[in-house]
Amino acid sequence: MGNIAVSPCSNPEMELDEVLRAYSSLGFHKFEAFTAWVSSRVDYTGSPETYLSASRRYGMGFSSMHLPGIGEDVESGLAEAVRATEFAQAIGAAVVLFKAQTMELYVRTARRYLDAVANLDVTPVLQNHAGSPISTLSDYRSVIDGIGDQRMKTTLEVGHFHSVGVSWVEGFDLLGESIALVHVKDQVGSQSVPFGTGEVDLPGLFAHMKAGGYEGDFVVEMELEDPARTLEHLGGAVRYLRENCEGAEL
Repeated sequence: MGNIAVSPCSNPEMELDEVLRAYSSLGFHKFEAFTAWVSSRVDYTGSPETYLSASRRYGMGFSSMHLPGIGEDVESGLAEAVRATEFAQAIGAAVVLFKAQTMELYVRTARRYLDAVANLDVTPVLQNHAGSPISTLSDYRSVIDGIGDQRMKTTLEVGHFHSVGVSWVEGFDLLGESIALVHVKDQVGSQSVPFGTGEVDLPGLFAHMKAGGYEGDFVVEMELEDPARTLEHLGGAVRYLRENCEGAEL
């Protein structure tokens, strides 16, 4: 199915069936699942077959899945994260995004989580996100060092690094071989813009990742000032990646 996926954060108002149909028609074949806030979120307490049937209907697969975040009720949070990871494996998502509400909780809970899912065929990753406990390079470094476990891989979140003034090159230099997922946007400052019109060197990113031996997925994200044109510009992103980014395979 290639290495390009799409995130429903681009169209958070759309239900799952609607968004899978729309993204498939644009040329995407992979989808990143959410467990919260978007209308297309999955119910990880339900039947995986419901979601597999929906994805098959539109020729889509699941690249990755966001886990519910761990809060101060650590035991409950860990149990839910493990349950969601089992669901992710059942729908074929190769990567899960591990989340906690504070840096201290990331460090305190990550190893217990990793032990609990060690028998599952999924790769847990951390994610940087502007305004979250992991926003900057120093945040990322502190959490990685605090966890101290190479089983926990990372996401190179290009857009959210750009939003805090960090280039994807700097992000790559920190994360290196631990990168198991890449999220891609084009932006001007912190504002998402159509691919090829912003400040992010996307062709350079793809070339750099390929040269570094990266074999994972790139998840397209788009959060425009004019959300009514998101589907139009996601179609443009597909064309841009095909025409300009060597190694982008849909």
